[in-house]
Amino acid sequence: MIGLATIGTSAITRNLLDAVAQNPAIRHTVVHSRDAARGRAFAEEVGAARVVTRLEDLAEAEDVDAVYIASPNAAHHDQALQMLEAGKHVLVEKSACVTPAGWQDLVDTARDRGLALLEANRNSVWHPGIAALRDLLPQIGRIRMSSLSYCQRSSRYDRYLAGETPAIFDPAMGAGALMDIGSYPLESMIELFGRPSDFSTEAVLLRHDDRPGTTDTPTTATGAAADHQVIDGAGVLLAHYPGHLCTVTWSKISDSAAPSVIQGEDGTLSVDAVEDPSVLSLTTGGRTRTTEIPRRRIRDMAHELDAFAAAVADPSRCALPQRWTAERLTLMAQIRARTGVQLAGR
Repeated sequence: MIGLATIGTSAITRNLLDAVAQNPAIRHTVVHSRDAARGRAFAEEVGAARVVTRLEDLAEAEDVDAVYIASPNAAHHDQALQMLEAGKHVLVEKSACVTPAGWQDLVDTARDRGLALLEANRNSVWHPGIAALRDLLPQIGRIRMSSLSYCQRSSRYDRYLAGETPAIFDPAMGAGALMDIGSYPLESMIELFGRPSDFSTEAVLLRHDDRPGTTDTPTTATGAAADHQVIDGAGVLLAHYPGHLCTVTWSKISDSAAPSVIQGEDGTLSVDAVEDPSVLSLTTGGRTRTTEIPRRRIRDMAHELDAFAAAVADPSRCALPQRWTAERLTLMAQIRARTGVQLAGR
């Protein structure tokens, strides 16, 4: 059985532990939190045996085979590297690193030590909805247009508007809409279509010194000057493939229930939620057929946890998802460079 430690005490860690409770191959052994009181409260809530406040203690723990990292993005690289160098397998939340170079550093370290390293990206290769979507694509013929979207207004946006800087809107945390919610549709685009030959992009930029109530609303910019006090609240990418245009949209400051749609010459595929596909609708010849993807729990993390357990047994399983993570992080770095967003972290 895999002894799993967790770094981070947020809701996403609770979701992961819900999946751990369903997985007989993994048991939760240790909570890490820099705040001892917060760590004890979280451990009591989730039923963990003990708490550590130092990463060194986590690295040396004999009851820890693997570590799940759900700290702010800016901390991911250094924490993951320390755990890998200590011989621990690592499952790191998206975005796995801020830069593609940081991710490659982790990949090289994991490979040299024969360890599993995966990004906890819910809609990656192991999601049955993505697999079903890929199987249906040939039925719509040559793909000409596609639109992938994930827009969900953050519960922390009101705090940002009130003058606070929650971690998700903080450049010092390696955050922003692109690094958080944008990773889902971009991951699906790369897995389904590959890296685009070219792209254009724009972002809705939030300037920390220009909160609503003091100046006008956030501005839209392309190629803006880099500024450490700027974070992206939403964005759009127009990706160019041979004979195919793909639009990707993401937002942490607005909501949309619109499905993602892939248009081919012979039909159309509609996906209810590209970040967690559960209903796929295929329309060909004027007839629509629906495929429903079974869920063990709404928005659960069981599929990625199953994949991680399999990767611990055979780290070679990490190669393909590691490559897709690298390609997406490279694209995201290019998007940030064009929109003028600079983030802390490697």
